[in-house]
Formats: sequence, C-alpha cells, structure tokens
Amino acid sequence: MKTKLIGLLIACFAFSAFAQDKALLETLVKKGMLTQQEAAQIAKESVTVTPGSKETKSIKIKGGVAGWYSWQQNDLHASGSEPQTNGFTLRYVKVGVEAEVGAGWTVDVMTDFGSEGAARNYLDKVVISKDINLDYLTGKLDFGMQKVNFGQEQNECDFNQLAIERSVATYFFTRPTTGGPDDARKNFGSRAIGIFWNGTIAQVDGMYYGMSVTGGNSYEGEGFNYFNNSNDGNNNLSFYANVGYKNVANIQDQAIAYDFGVNFGYASGGYAVAQTAAGQVVGYENHSIWGVNPYASIKWKGLTVMGEFFAQGVEAGRNGIANANGESATPMGINATVAYKFDIGEWGFIEPVARYSWVQSNGVGIYGINDYDSVYGQPFDFAKQVYVGVNWYAAKAVKFSVGYEWAQLTGGEGGAQELNSTYNTIRAQIQIVF
Repeated sequence: MKTKLIGLLIACFAFSAFAQDKALLETLVKKGMLTQQEAAQIAKESVTVTPGSKETKSIKIKGGVAGWYSWQQNDLHASGSEPQTNGFTLRYVKVGVEAEVGAGWTVDVMTDFGSEGAARNYLDKVVISKDINLDYLTGKLDFGMQKVNFGQEQNECDFNQLAIERSVATYFFTRPTTGGPDDARKNFGSRAIGIFWNGTIAQVDGMYYGMSVTGGNSYEGEGFNYFNNSNDGNNNLSFYANVGYKNVANIQDQAIAYDFGVNFGYASGGYAVAQTAAGQVVGYENHSIWGVNPYASIKWKGLTVMGEFFAQGVEAGRNGIANANGESATPMGINATVAYKFDIGEWGFIEPVARYSWVQSNGVGIYGINDYDSVYGQPFDFAKQVYVGVNWYAAKAVKFSVGYEWAQLTGGEGGAQELNSTYNTIRAQIQIVF
C-alpha cells in the first residue's frame, strides 16, 4: 500500500510539471517567440501525463516534514528508577493530493510516513467532499477519515502547533488509551471514519457549526481495529457536534481576532473493558462516554492566547486506579497557551511560547503524558504540565523550535505506597511545509 501511494504522488508531481510546461509553450507562442507548429512539435516530443478523469479541474500537491530531537528523563518515585531516552525521529513526513473534479466535488488524500502515521497505515486524512450552497444550508459535506471536532489543540494542524508536542490533556481526552485492570480501553475523539458536516449561517456572520456520525472507535493507535467490526466498541456509532463564533473586532483602530465555541461528543462504545475467563480475554463489555469541550482564542498584533476545558463522563470508568469501584467517572482537564511573535526583520520572526495543562482523571487512570512517553503501564490519577519554548520562523514555510517541558503525574498506587512520576523533557524541531 505504501509503495502504491508513493507512485501515485510521483505521478501527480509529473502531471503538475507537464501542466506548467504547456502553459509556458502557450505563452511563448503568444509573444511570437515560437510558432504554433514549433510549439506543437515540442509538446509532441514531451512526456504527457494526464489525470485519470477528464472532469478533473485541478490537482494540488501539498505536505511537509518535521524532524525532532528529544531528550527525556522520567523519575518514577518510590521505585528509584530514572529511565532516560535520547534520540532523533522524523515525526511528520506528509505528502498529499487534493483534486477538484467539478460541481463542488473534491477528494483530499494526505499520507504521513513519519512515526506519527505508522500506527494509522501511514494515512493522515482521506476525504471525499461536496460543497453545498443553498439558501439556508451552506457548508461542506465530507465522507471518509479525518479528525472529529473535539479538542482545540488536537484539531490544530500538526505544522501549526505553538508548542512542539501536544499536551497531556489533549492526549488523555482525544486519543485512545490502553491499560489498567482487565485491559480497559478509553477511545474518544481524534481521527475517525464517518460522515461529517461543517457549515456556516448566512444570517449570522461569523457563526459556524458542525455535526458528524462516525464508526465507534477512532482510527488511531496500535491495539485498535481500524475498520468497523464487533470488537472493542467498533460496532457502536459515535456522534459529535459543535457550534462557534469567530470574527474581528476593531478597538481604537486595532484589529482583534477572536474565536470561541464548544464541542460535544457521545460514543456509545467509547469505553471497553475486557472480559476474561481462565486468564484469557474472551470479549469486551462496552460502555459509553460523553464529552464537552468549550474553547476560546484571541489574536492581537503578535499576541496569541488560547484556552480550552475538557469534561467527560465515562460509564464504569473508575477502573484505572487501584481500589476504584468501577462506578462512572467524570475526568476534567484544561489547556492554556500564550505566545507572542516578534518581527526581527530579515531574520524572520521569533515567537516565545508558554503552555499549562492539567488533568484530573477521577479514577480512569493516566498512563503517560502522550502516546510515546509511558510509565510502564502504571496508572496515575492527576497530571500537570508546563511547557516553555521558542519558535523561529526563518521563512514563511520554515520553522525551528526548541522547548523545555516539565510534567508530573501523581496519585498512582503501588501496594501501600503512593507513586508519582516526574518528567523533564527537552525537544528541538526543524519543520518545512510546502
């Protein structure tokens, strides 16, 4: 599959180059530098690449690459262990094709060959879209795999992140987690396969809304079945909705852009607990999750301020922490980010960034600060995290970043002793988009 996708993308690059050559020949004929016969002969001798359908109006190639260096030390208190990681990774390697085929129909395919996309079959987004513009119905209808509207930071483009890595709150509330007694699985948000609608209201300038119906489990993470079947809640549909308002206000001739809204979600099989017999998993008992996620952002001159709150209801979710009773849980969390971009002339822009995150799992259990930094399956009940860093935009498409992150997980239980774990992480990034 990976080889076929690469071949498709190479063909699209070749088609783009041919289209440019054809336009150049037409321009040279118009300027009298070539005759029509000479241009036809040159075109005849050139390799011709054409789209598979005559209806195709345009093809756009896009993507980007982000390479990381990470150093991290995790001090797991009470055990005396201090594991350390250190190395380089290609976190995002994205190449995509967006084609317009006429009458408002488009297809958007984005691949990701970096470490982030490996668990998703190297797919980042696959969507067939139809633009709709009626009197009272304006927006875009999508079918395929993409992110649902839940999590302000999660739905920000990977290449537009202010901090290098997403927060512990974003991972806990929008990504699948596996662990805990009887291999309990919490799965809510992020990428999913389904039908999506995102629209605007013509009568209220700046207001937007969305709705989606997706397969039960998201298209994320190892240990989860990608396509719908009866395992781990995949046979249970999930529903998401959102409403928001964004506009620009002028205060004393200063433009202030603002955006605020709230995301909702309900997954009838979002929390699956393994059922065992003779020490073997024989099936899963599915439980529901509901979630609410209000958010707001303000941009003024070089200043950006973003904040969001998470709350979820997890049926039978108090399984993660020892001595929990299996009752329903209500975890909560926050993200708060501030950044200021300074113009430094011919050197580009410098942008200091700070972010604070907090999670209270209410017995569900937190198993690490993200998908890649774990604590050996040990669950904790609370998490707090502080990130400080700086981004340097050397050019519009080129960004260098470096940042320090401190995180602490507390409320873990190991026998008669409470556990806590502290992370110290340094990350550096180089990123180019096209």
